[in-house]
Amino acid sequence: MRGNNMVLERLRGKHVREQAGRVVCFVIALVIAVVFCLPFVYMVLCSFQPTSADIFQWPPSLIPEHFRFENYAEAFETMHFLRAFGNTVLMVVSVMTLNIVGSVLVAYGFARFEARLKSKLFGLLLSTMMLPWVVTMIPSFAIYRYIGWIGTRLPLIVPAIGGSAFNIFMLRQFMLGIPKDLDEAAIIDGCSSFGVLWRILLPNMTPVLATLAVFQFTGVWSDYVGPSIYLLDSDLHTLSLSLYNFQDSSGVMDWNLVMAGCVMFSLPMVLVLFLAQNAFVRGIVSSGIKE
Repeated sequence: MRGNNMVLERLRGKHVREQAGRVVCFVIALVIAVVFCLPFVYMVLCSFQPTSADIFQWPPSLIPEHFRFENYAEAFETMHFLRAFGNTVLMVVSVMTLNIVGSVLVAYGFARFEARLKSKLFGLLLSTMMLPWVVTMIPSFAIYRYIGWIGTRLPLIVPAIGGSAFNIFMLRQFMLGIPKDLDEAAIIDGCSSFGVLWRILLPNMTPVLATLAVFQFTGVWSDYVGPSIYLLDSDLHTLSLSLYNFQDSSGVMDWNLVMAGCVMFSLPMVLVLFLAQNAFVRGIVSSGIKE
């Protein structure tokens, strides 16, 4: 009996420690979530302020005295939202498609085919991730100006054809976690190499593909530097550039309208991440697992 009581006490103690650990983790996660959400909540509330002066008043007033919903209508017109939205969607779809398709093909070669210099080439590919983008910005601009691409979307879309080192790394790691026995069985049934990729690997890669799609979407949607360098015509401006339409000739910004524009700009990214969060988490967790 004494031995059974000791075992029960240990189990109860273990259960209490586990529950306490979960509570602590939940509290920490809640605090982090609140800290990250505060800027977005502040932006939404400021978007309803009647004037810019109400945003910078002291002491600050977080809740507007009068909610001005007209800010969104004015921001919609000032940004030329529909035109900028169409330009942004075109950029996102083009870059996402080319980048992910190219990354899948390159990762498939590194994960499933044997070559004498494969490991060295993969190491060289990963080393490009250590190269800051500012180092290649000026040489890239000089090349695109020489071939006459400045003022078009081509400098922002064409480089995505070969994929990216990060995407290739993630996809390769995920493919390594898929047993090669499936490939061999498919080949015996008559599948070609491309058939193995299309029929066997891709259906099992939904989590990592969703993860990369989210990364790619947010990266292209929020890109400001690239469009500001190459898109000279206002008719080609994306949403990130159209936010500067709120600046008048003297450089003064209507910050309440800017906040309304920022809310409309950021909502698609929030919705995409919310809808793809389950696949996103699975892709992050499983992309580092190897067979």
